[in-house]
Amino acid sequence: MQETETKGWIEGTLKDRMVGCGTSVDTSLLVRNTGTAKKTFTVSISVKFKQRDDLIEWFFSLSGASSTQKKEEFTLSPSENKGISSVFSLEKTEQRDVRLVVATPKGAFKDDSATVSIAITSQDNENRFEGSFTITLIPVIVAVKTTVGNEISVARDLAKKGDKDKEERNAVIKNATSEILAIMAPKEVKGYIFVETMHPDRIPSIGKGIRGYKGEVKGEISIEEIEHYLEPKPAVTGLELGAFVELIDGPFKGEKAKIMSIDTAKEEVTVQLIESMVPIPVTVNAEAIRMLDTK
Repeated sequence: MQETETKGWIEGTLKDRMVGCGTSVDTSLLVRNTGTAKKTFTVSISVKFKQRDDLIEWFFSLSGASSTQKKEEFTLSPSENKGISSVFSLEKTEQRDVRLVVATPKGAFKDDSATVSIAITSQDNENRFEGSFTITLIPVIVAVKTTVGNEISVARDLAKKGDKDKEERNAVIKNATSEILAIMAPKEVKGYIFVETMHPDRIPSIGKGIRGYKGEVKGEISIEEIEHYLEPKPAVTGLELGAFVELIDGPFKGEKAKIMSIDTAKEEVTVQLIESMVPIPVTVNAEAIRMLDTK
């Protein structure tokens, strides 16, 4: 992170960012005329790219840096890169917000980056600022909605279609990578799975036709929001003596039962089938039962 020099005439922060594809990065610098007369400033922007495909374009918009204050828009890439320059004037004590928005490309690759350099100078050379920040592209996590009970099957089918999509793209894109980098389907979360990807906009097309797939939830999810699901929990967590459950695996699958004892060390429970004419105690793995809603 680079902060501007606080000399009264300019303030703001230039901050390195790690974001996903198709994300907008907003940077603002407040410029003041602290002189005794009208002053002219020049804003210069240059970009250095580091990316696999030289033809992939990044999108930029600059506002507040021209005499008309009209937003200026332009695209740059390693194959077509040029410096951007704009001029504006400020009356005595006037100030202006110079805002640069960078929209990252949707089709870029992991670790592609753009280092943006900004220089703002006054015509009389009394004011001069130079700074830069780097935007690096990383995978993001998105939530995918499923029908309840189909979370695992949707995750499995999505992974298979991701592999097939990769094979098809390898025919035209050398060393193409899978759009599905990882999938997590926590059993505590009903109706949703989490997908790590470089290109969130491509997940709907891969998921199309998968039974139980109901679409992608708009927005990204931070790893901090779901990291607690990565910590393994004992299968007996949340089970209580006397609770009513349904067996979801084994020879008694579909039967209703009541928990009679819990063996935490072995992660096993002994249940009594409640619909049997003769009470039958059965010991099963805790993962083979599902709590029933008794409300």
